[in-house]
Amino acid sequence: MTNDFILVLDLGGPEAIQMARKLRCQHYYTEIISRRADIGLFRRKSPRGILIAGGEDGAAASAFPRAVLSLGIPVLALGGAARMLAAAEGAQSEGVLLRESAAQITFQPCPLFDGLTGSDRYFTRVDGFALPEGYQPIATTLDGLVPAFADFGRSLYALQFYAESNDPDGATMLSNFAEKICGCTPMWTLENYVDEELRFIRERVGDKRAVVAVSGGVDSAACALLMRRAVGDAMTCVLVDNGLLREGETDRVLNTYKYDLGLDVTRIDAGRRFLDRLKGLTEPLEKHRAVHDEFINVLSEYTASRGDAPFLVKGTIYSDLLASGASDEAYARNFDSGLVLEPVRMLFKDEVRQVGQALGLPESVVGRQPFPAPGLAVRCCGEVTEGKLEALRKADGILREVILEAGQGKRLSQYFAVMTDTRALTAQEGFGWVCALRAVTEQGTGFTPGKLPYDLLDRVGERILGEVPGVGRVVYDISGGARGAVEWE
Repeated sequence: MTNDFILVLDLGGPEAIQMARKLRCQHYYTEIISRRADIGLFRRKSPRGILIAGGEDGAAASAFPRAVLSLGIPVLALGGAARMLAAAEGAQSEGVLLRESAAQITFQPCPLFDGLTGSDRYFTRVDGFALPEGYQPIATTLDGLVPAFADFGRSLYALQFYAESNDPDGATMLSNFAEKICGCTPMWTLENYVDEELRFIRERVGDKRAVVAVSGGVDSAACALLMRRAVGDAMTCVLVDNGLLREGETDRVLNTYKYDLGLDVTRIDAGRRFLDRLKGLTEPLEKHRAVHDEFINVLSEYTASRGDAPFLVKGTIYSDLLASGASDEAYARNFDSGLVLEPVRMLFKDEVRQVGQALGLPESVVGRQPFPAPGLAVRCCGEVTEGKLEALRKADGILREVILEAGQGKRLSQYFAVMTDTRALTAQEGFGWVCALRAVTEQGTGFTPGKLPYDLLDRVGERILGEVPGVGRVVYDISGGARGAVEWE
């Protein structure tokens, strides 16, 4: 990848990912970097421009990474990041002058607004500033507020709002910044990415073989088809059956690969190993780490036994790297020097789905619900036991069956059961596990709880209580994206 790209500096919140994806949709390549990254990494990556997004309103100016303003490349700060930039540059704040209201906006001559005319815009918040030396307003309201300002001499731009996807001006502002201000060329396409990745894989693997770890999800399936296109038969697909899969999952995966994709999969039965590794662990992070480490151990032993297949292929995607904090130079150094291949590591989930569709993956794989890498270990709160896993598998299967029968599946992005570590009194005066049901609908980068009909929930609850031994109560989780995550652990 050349330096013809925009680096998105993440100050916290969902905005950085939103902006990065919007720029990619306009064919400008983007990467996301943490505010904690060393300034030397910015220089080595050498982007054409930096977009700063996120940040808590009212955060101290010291939290803003001022060093990026002296790199000599264009910078665009959005939303709270714009106010943080102003404070870091010495602007005197006059406080919040507009909140959650619409106002008529007028654009001043500026390449960021080329092709745009004044219009009404909804503002979440606009602060007043006595702008520091070198800055001038580039957008004003009829009341004299300054929602956007810039230092043209240093090519620094700040908007106290986001170029929203539902605003016709938003896409133009972002593309103006990328192309007219930063000089980027809109060349980013998934086809180009795939071609470049295939060349990379062929050069790296050479005349050796690779082991592809598959799970049934779209990420690993896309990797398997990319590897087949790159190295042909010089690959082996392996499914590590860790005993933490959903009901019937193993057979579904094996059949899909064999009959739909034309690929044989070697199944490694490692359920007992994973249960032993999880014994006594109750903390979510400990369980995540235990499952990951044992997964690597199993695959390492398998590749070592093969001898002729030193490369391991994993379905890591860009969101995984961002969540783990591994999208920095240390990760790149380990990746470049090791024997691990991650063909879709720089793609977001929706991009992986598009690649999968182009490669011929069936809808049952492309549209498969996200499933956590540690499997049911993180939907089994507290210690993971064989009995709790079996109860969870049955309860989850009932929920999925009833939702699909009712025709509710397509409007939900995820739905699953969670076996809590809480016991509740039952009608028989005994105690049973509390089983929680979870259903959500994606809303951009967030989600809302699924509004399932009560009679459907009633059927699910009655069946679980009547058919799943050990469960004493069923509850429905209505937590939304503003207050919690999709998964419980």
